[in-house]
Amino acid sequence: MTMWRRMIRSNPRAGVRINDVLSAALVSELLDPSPHLWLVSPWVSDIVVLDNRDERLLGVLDETHARETRLSEVLARLVTAGSALHVAVRPDEHNHQFVNGLHRLVGGGSFDLYEGPDLHEKTLCGHDWLITGSMNFTWRGLEMNDEAVTYAVDPAAAAQARLDLEHRWSA
Repeated sequence: MTMWRRMIRSNPRAGVRINDVLSAALVSELLDPSPHLWLVSPWVSDIVVLDNRDERLLGVLDETHARETRLSEVLARLVTAGSALHVAVRPDEHNHQFVNGLHRLVGGGSFDLYEGPDLHEKTLCGHDWLITGSMNFTWRGLEMNDEAVTYAVDPAAAAQARLDLEHRWSA
């Protein structure tokens, strides 16, 4: 597979946003779910990650109506499709609403939660891709803050990231 890497420096006031990159990565996951998916962020909110109000994603989302889709819904669909989901967050009240909602949607699916009070890394990692950088997976991270993230389609880098995360959080 050809490796591809892109650094995105968002500036919402200037119209440069990370939303499209995140949406593209998640659509690719819905089409071909990774065996393991890692979401690591000190703070996570149930942000809108797919905008299907124009009905472009009806076939991908297997829905009959146009609407916005939130992060927890996409992650739950991936677990239902067979992905093992690993989420690492800070043990903060802000994250509990997202985590509790995700637990409800996932049901008995493969979902591991890790908490660390000093967690500062921000990464979303699939089988052959990763998004990593300064952005928390929150509304402010997507819509307000100036952020720098790297989106890489690189099986070796993704595998190394998953190994590192598993070693850090599963130990």
